Amino acid sequence: MFQGHCYSLYQIVFILMGLHGIKFDMNLENAQPHNFKILLQEELVTRCRKNPRYSLRSFAKTLDVSPAALSDMINGKRTITKRSVEKLGLLLGLSIPVIESFRKVLPSRSSSASALNFEQLSADQFAVISDWYHYAILELIKVRDFDPSEAWISKALGVTKSEVNIALERLVRLGLIEIEATGKITDTSSGFTTNISDSMTSTANRNFQQQVLGQSIEALNKVPLKLRNHTSMTMAIDPKLLPEAVKRLTVFRRELSEFLETQGTPTEVYQLALSLFPLTQITKDSKTGELHEKH
Repeated sequence: MFQGHCYSLYQIVFILMGLHGIKFDMNLENAQPHNFKILLQEELVTRCRKNPRYSLRSFAKTLDVSPAALSDMINGKRTITKRSVEKLGLLLGLSIPVIESFRKVLPSRSSSASALNFEQLSADQFAVISDWYHYAILELIKVRDFDPSEAWISKALGVTKSEVNIALERLVRLGLIEIEATGKITDTSSGFTTNISDSMTSTANRNFQQQVLGQSIEALNKVPLKLRNHTSMTMAIDPKLLPEAVKRLTVFRRELSEFLETQGTPTEVYQLALSLFPLTQITKDSKTGELHEKH
């Protein structure tokens, strides 16, 4: 179980109020120049999300490199040179200043490995918090008849093999799983926590919740009623009671999770989403754009 997260084959969603799904695309011009390999990984994942048939081979063709060479770069088995950054960056549509920013931070023999690793882990942790399928893989390991092959995980979760490959690599780097030479995957997470900044965590959590809501809508349309639950309730309340309401929701969520995870034999991965938010008496701050309660 992961606090606030756990995921996917079918969705079980108990929702107190309405849902709206929002999709995000990666903005390459705003990419942080910490690691060009991560940029390649994220761009591949973004393209796979837009088109489930998109593959690493398709991406390699776009970048005018062999699939094997691109795979090695994405998996960290091949050094990405400054020349490669320039060539691939231009084909990705990056501006010259952005390309130069990546060229400047390429690791060298004199670079501090610990600093580079820290930046890698920060980006990895952000991705794990943001993208639902990382938690789904961790929960999927507990399912009966789990198959550690990338093809099986891809089919089970409805994501591409490229997304699975990149996610598994991240989970290994973060010490959340171990993959043996035989291919066996072991969950070593013991409950995932993060040390990245609050601002990054907040942004990642918003992205995650938007994915949750989008998948809830998809489940509403595609999953048979007997395999899901979508309900809502509108009520007039005193906002001063919200702290107590949040506590009760937390207790309910944990108790339900414990019941579902300790009874029977797990065969599917489900997602529980709870939403409680105001429909009235809301205004926007003219300076910050934040929502505030009217008094």
